[in-house]
Amino acid sequence: MRASSRLVRNCTLGLLLTSLIPAGLLVADRFNPPDLHRAEQAALLVQARDHTLLDGHTSRDGFWRLPVESQEVDLTYITLLMMTEDHRFESHPGVDPQALARAIWQLAQRGHIVSGGSTLAMQTSRLLTPHRHTWGGKLRDILRALQLEWRFGRRGVLNLYLTLAPEGTNIEGIRAASLLYFGHEPSHLTPTEAAVLVTLPRRPAALRPDRHPDALLSAALRTLQRATSLRPVAWPTPDTRGVPHDAPELAGHFLSAGRNGVVVTTLDARLQRNARQVLASHPAPLRGTFAALIVDHERQIVAWVGGAEHKAPGNAIDAVLAPRSPGSTLKPFVYGMAFEKGWMTPHTRVLDSRLAIGGYAPKDFDHAFRGEATVSEALQLSLNVPAIQALERVGPSRFMERLSACGVRLRLPENPDGTQSTPSLAIVLGGAGISLYELTMLYAALDHDGHVAPLHREPTGLKSADPAPEIALLSSRANADIRTILRGTAPPAGVASWEGVAFKTGTSYGNRDGWAMASTPQATVGVWAGRPDGTASPGLTGRDTAGPVLAVLLSLLSSSPHTSAPPASAQPHRAIAVLSPALRTLQQRQAPQIIFPRNHSEIESRSSEGTMLPVGLEGSGGHPPYHWYINGIPLDVPPGAQPSWTPDAPGFAHITLADAQNAHATIDIRIR
Repeated sequence: MRASSRLVRNCTLGLLLTSLIPAGLLVADRFNPPDLHRAEQAALLVQARDHTLLDGHTSRDGFWRLPVESQEVDLTYITLLMMTEDHRFESHPGVDPQALARAIWQLAQRGHIVSGGSTLAMQTSRLLTPHRHTWGGKLRDILRALQLEWRFGRRGVLNLYLTLAPEGTNIEGIRAASLLYFGHEPSHLTPTEAAVLVTLPRRPAALRPDRHPDALLSAALRTLQRATSLRPVAWPTPDTRGVPHDAPELAGHFLSAGRNGVVVTTLDARLQRNARQVLASHPAPLRGTFAALIVDHERQIVAWVGGAEHKAPGNAIDAVLAPRSPGSTLKPFVYGMAFEKGWMTPHTRVLDSRLAIGGYAPKDFDHAFRGEATVSEALQLSLNVPAIQALERVGPSRFMERLSACGVRLRLPENPDGTQSTPSLAIVLGGAGISLYELTMLYAALDHDGHVAPLHREPTGLKSADPAPEIALLSSRANADIRTILRGTAPPAGVASWEGVAFKTGTSYGNRDGWAMASTPQATVGVWAGRPDGTASPGLTGRDTAGPVLAVLLSLLSSSPHTSAPPASAQPHRAIAVLSPALRTLQQRQAPQIIFPRNHSEIESRSSEGTMLPVGLEGSGGHPPYHWYINGIPLDVPPGAQPSWTPDAPGFAHITLADAQNAHATIDIRIR
């Protein structure tokens, strides 16, 4: 009876201990969880579409570390790792008593450590919280190994080790090491590569591939010979050139978005590197830089250069995304909308002469006027007054709304009180901000039947499964007309011809921005030149500064496998003979206009000696010859002379301009 009660008591105690031990482990794990901070910090690697490494950035703690799971690693490596480091990994609870006993016995016999006895779980514990090799540290590793195995299981412990294993310099983990040393994912490793990655963590400093490649390969060979019967096919030295910096802007964008790991982009590695070399080798504007964007026929970005390789003020800003004044580069789309509405055609004749609309009197870039020209000639020569007349008919607000519906937002300048200004006719001459990215979206539409769609910097998968939304900017007819006109634009100096290139340049006010845009059946290319801080660069123009760079970039496309598409067939223009009389010549303003002075303006007309100086007069429109009247008194203007008037004294003046049909315009000014 006494023996029976003792048995019951022992069984009860055993059951109690059996339940308390897991409870104790649970409490210990709850209040002293493993520190996974290092394992959760990943680096960023940016790859081209063919998985060529282009750029990257270390993790926040400065390591090239990428998470990986055991099923993503070649079985050769896993087998070699287990045979070398922990061949009873599948049977022990995180600590191998036999290995520990052997290590202690060898230490007692020989007086120094022969084998460590550490399991992968114990090594993982030390990798999570690095410390010196002491008896206290070993004890903590044992306890933490039990915890890791209990918390994450064997697969979880193995995944942590594969992520944190030191592989020389600041490279950690099997995936980062395989990508940086061998140029491919660890899912396919040769026996040689597997042996290198297994051996390196044993002595990462003494076997660094960049300093001791021979010692590393010899040690890896011994590992392979001891553990398996696999024979190395070749012993290539691991690539230790490090991470290139061929796409710094994209790497920066991914980092700012919180991305890490491996990001595969749509960039073409050859085009990206060659484009950066082209931009770096061309003379930049005064303390300025270039930016370029190349988009293939599928609207995938194959080259993105934001100017970060130039040491220019303000280069922390990616010039591909920074809004700048587009100069004349929006003119084709204004004309296209006018074609679409039937207000003009490519053959319509327009008058390029002095014109004032609502007090706005634009001039051409060279401050000269060409007289009468066709709309095609006006666009190819980038004449300003005809473009203003086209936008007047389209409407600045309506033009902005059409662009906004396509995902392109023009940034209007702010008023002095901080409010946004209203759309004006100056938009077509660069009076609003737009980025190179958005402008390239618009020009890509020229060879996509006038449809705008987002540009992609990461693969979107199968087209049938993930079609890009397209929005019509221009009708098919209007788009074909604009494309044909731009294909007749003269190429940059030194370029004999370029078949099928729709070409347009632009220069912003004050020579701050130079643009060159080209759309072809194969690709769309955009180039911006200027200073990132917005300062003027004397001598900078779109044609002479950005144009030659664009021509070189276009020459890179001929041999690229990612920029081929069937040529688009442009429809012919409507013949002039079939146009209605209303469309053969753009209707001019019937009434004359006073271009200068502006109505209600104040003019300083006294010299330093106190004498009155002449005031120039300029008119336009109506039916010349003109007659000028100052306060009702005719002004004597000799034939062929520029009209001017010398005030008698300061004060107000009423000025009238009358044409040959007695139509007139009047203004009031103040002379000071």
